[in-house]
Amino acid sequence: MTTAKERVGQKVPKFKDEAEMGEFWDTNSPEDFPEHFQEVEASFASPLIKRGLTVKLDQSTLERLTRAAKEKGIGPSTLARMWILEHLNKPERSATP
Repeated sequence: MTTAKERVGQKVPKFKDEAEMGEFWDTNSPEDFPEHFQEVEASFASPLIKRGLTVKLDQSTLERLTRAAKEKGIGPSTLARMWILEHLNKPERSATP
């Protein structure tokens, strides 16, 4: 395995797919390839999250939510937010058939 110092000056390889790219960046840093990247300023018009919300759940529900989130590789609050947004973005169903 090469060290970061030895990689300076080397080119970032071409990848055959995202999995190969992921494996490469799991063990390498963009800082090892400074000639391939440039630092840029980024700004956002408004904060992505403006306010928090506390939702109280019983222990069993919280455990189920945590397990479901872990299966997806995300945190429970992220999963809860995703589910809320999915529900709110569904077209409203008419109360009358």
